[in-house]
Amino acid sequence: MKRINLDEIIYLEASKNYTKLYTEDETFHLARITLLEAMKLLPENKFFRVHRSFAVAADHIDVMGRDNVRLATTPVVEVPVSKMYYVAIKKQFVILDSADIYTGKKKRIVNARDRRE
Repeated sequence: MKRINLDEIIYLEASKNYTKLYTEDETFHLARITLLEAMKLLPENKFFRVHRSFAVAADHIDVMGRDNVRLATTPVVEVPVSKMYYVAIKKQFVILDSADIYTGKKKRIVNARDRRE
């Protein structure tokens, strides 16, 4: 068993009763826990469920689109976003630029919880 720092986790993927935790070093660690159970253990302001099978680390989101999230990784990773979770995610973020995810232009995303008015 290996201890993983939360800051190293980029995204999570459900695989039946297991969850794959993808890290910055382009590897994944398999945990015998459902994605729902994993999300209950993770800080809610750091990880967002974006799909029935995926959750992403908020700090690693580069561009958010209606159909997927592009993560700020090398190589670039895109994770699907379902319609149901898109509505919830949209409430969590303020999107400052409206460039399309496929144009190559970056959107600047600010976590709505971290905004100071």
